[in-house]
Amino acid sequence: MHKSISNAFLKTSRWQSPLFLMRPLRIAFLIQLAPRKLGSMEDWVVALVEESARRGHRMDVFSLAPVHPEIARRIEAAGSTWEEVEALFDHPIRSARRLAKEYDVLQLNLFTPRGRMARISYLAFHAKVIFVDHHSALPSERMPSNFVRRSLDHLTTLRMSGLVGVSDYVVQRDMVRFSVRNPFARRIYNGIDLARFAPPPNCRSGPLTAIAVANLIREKGIHLLIEAFSRVDVPDVRLQVVGDGPELPQLQALAESLGVASRVEFLGLRDDVHALLQAANVFVHPCVWEEAFGLTLAEALSTGLPVIASRIGAIPEIVTDLHTGLLVPPGDISALAGAMERVFRDRVFRERLGKHARESAAERFPLEASTKAHIDFCEEVAGPPFRSSP
Repeated sequence: MHKSISNAFLKTSRWQSPLFLMRPLRIAFLIQLAPRKLGSMEDWVVALVEESARRGHRMDVFSLAPVHPEIARRIEAAGSTWEEVEALFDHPIRSARRLAKEYDVLQLNLFTPRGRMARISYLAFHAKVIFVDHHSALPSERMPSNFVRRSLDHLTTLRMSGLVGVSDYVVQRDMVRFSVRNPFARRIYNGIDLARFAPPPNCRSGPLTAIAVANLIREKGIHLLIEAFSRVDVPDVRLQVVGDGPELPQLQALAESLGVASRVEFLGLRDDVHALLQAANVFVHPCVWEEAFGLTLAEALSTGLPVIASRIGAIPEIVTDLHTGLLVPPGDISALAGAMERVFRDRVFRERLGKHARESAAERFPLEASTKAHIDFCEEVAGPPFRSSP
């Protein structure tokens, strides 16, 4: 149903007029994220802008504030602009008219499909809307499949011109939810700068270190990791927690109460995550929600780290059990502690997992492949009149 609607919409688009043939594409990249650090998500945003410019298109970024000065500089250097996305909420109708006038494609990232930004985008008639689903959720947060929800989902997809999931897990979930089929729905993995997140040139030395990189919210399960770490019976090991968030004070108190505060480092928000991963021995991701992709997982795999993670959501698609890491039941503290002990104690096993981890990341998650696929899809959705520069 939606495939035929989408194809018909493309065929009858106003851009089929000869007046608009062969002109570059104008893309608004809208994201509910503040690019305030030098991480892989920020790398991805800049790479999309640069790939658009390379093809002769223009992609402007609308995001939350603040923006890291280096990110702002690189966006400007590509001939694009950055604006605060929340400013569009002040005058929704005016914003919709502006988006319709200035852009051909609106790409929505980290927004809900019927939230404020989505509704403004749907009102921007003649602009094509691509919804990119990065959404992770607790199993208990799944909405009941009732008539009202199904009807709203179907109406929502009538205004979407394309849907991207960041994993096969997300695509399958959305194809069921929205009753759509390929090519309307597309899987495009998130991408990693493989050169930046490379294995260290020399063997990892120093104290055995487990590392977690996460937004410190309850769903990421760092409280479970700290308790599991307190049970690991291996001498001279430490845990590093990178990131910030509302759970930080409780996590620090938990480490103190379990007697491991001297071996648990809370490093805050960092721009040098790649260097921290290169110095660690194992990456741990004990989330309790259905992860849509897990960008930090791909970063860890890329640096040749074995990954211990929860068997939930898209994680089994990203991490292969007993090949690139170990998967444990979500919320199982004993299993998490046992997996850490196994990897810490067996150096040969640890290094074999790390070797396979790097190979897997290099094959599946290169940044260039991700950005090219996204701009290809924007061109495909926009239709034949738009061109890439040679």
